[in-house]
Amino acid sequence: MSQRVAIFTFHFSDNVGALLQTYGLANFLRSRGVDAHVVDYHPAHVEDGGAFLPPVSKQNIRADIIIAYQKMTKFINATFGNKEQVLKSASFRENHLFVSETPYSTLQQLLQSPPEEPVYICGSDQIWNPSPQFGVDPAYFLSFGDEAKTRISYAASFGKDSLEPRFSHEVGSYIDKFNAVSIREETGVNIVKQVSSKPVHWLPDPTLLIENYDNVIHRPSESRPYIFSYVLRSGKDIVELQRYLAEKYNLGVVTPHNPMRRWKTYGKTIFPGPQEWLGYLHDARYVITNSFHGTVFSVLFNKPFVSVGLSGKKSGLNARARSFLGKVGLQDRLLVDPDRESLDALLNKEIDWSEVNSKVAAWRKEGQDFLLENIMASDGKLIPSEASL
Repeated sequence: MSQRVAIFTFHFSDNVGALLQTYGLANFLRSRGVDAHVVDYHPAHVEDGGAFLPPVSKQNIRADIIIAYQKMTKFINATFGNKEQVLKSASFRENHLFVSETPYSTLQQLLQSPPEEPVYICGSDQIWNPSPQFGVDPAYFLSFGDEAKTRISYAASFGKDSLEPRFSHEVGSYIDKFNAVSIREETGVNIVKQVSSKPVHWLPDPTLLIENYDNVIHRPSESRPYIFSYVLRSGKDIVELQRYLAEKYNLGVVTPHNPMRRWKTYGKTIFPGPQEWLGYLHDARYVITNSFHGTVFSVLFNKPFVSVGLSGKKSGLNARARSFLGKVGLQDRLLVDPDRESLDALLNKEIDWSEVNSKVAAWRKEGQDFLLENIMASDGKLIPSEASL
């Protein structure tokens, strides 16, 4: 009988990157004979805002403003958002993520009735990024279940290049209890070394564990060549670049809908599920993105791309793309405050994809070996190779 594994991550989000990284981890493990399931843990503070805090301090007041904004955004999206897109995400979750039937919404529920699997894996995505209104969520540090459980973090992310000192002791105490620790960004490795003596590995996002996506990709029916522009958080500065490139190269612009968008965009807005999103990116002439997973799949699909860095207070989020691109030798594809000249120069610069793909393959194997070896160590049984399945 194969080893049973419970996965904890942001599987519930309708964000394409969250869904695809969950897909990558769960489906890689199952392809190697591991009985992996995603635990249906959805805490209220992630995306839904959570409970308001007593307004007794500036920190609590700031947190309450964030909570109110998240609740308002959720209401607007639920009332006026694209229902078909939500259904596509739900269908992908149901058909491809192997989510367990038992729902959890609080740490207390996990403490009272923890999943029975002998191996717990947390990761990837920004599960270790303390939220402004809630702080650190111990559940994503696997702080439940008995001591006999094997606890592994796979490419967990802090989402930024530093950790607030007030969280250092708490985070360190949780990490000390892991059997094996791996992080998605190099900056996260440094954070772990600062708060814990536990050995730590720098490993790729779970989307890179999968060598191809042919069995889930849905190709678009666009007749005109186009630029795929996947923009999150702030896209105001990208709109002019979209227009410039479209006119210069006589291309259309396809922009997936972003529920958080508060700015005008350029080109055709689409409402894809994860499978269509993959297809649109795969068939694009160029890709412009400020998304980590938009950057990752541009590399996986060997697309000419530019990763636009965030500026100001959000610049710490660039650690994700910068870390990944540096690892595969494409650090020059990250542009902060790009202008037309720098954009032209980068898009016209040839990429040695054979060298990049070789680096991706080597890093992929590191991630695969880390997972299989640590799961095998927990069970003492040999996990079959992909060729034997």
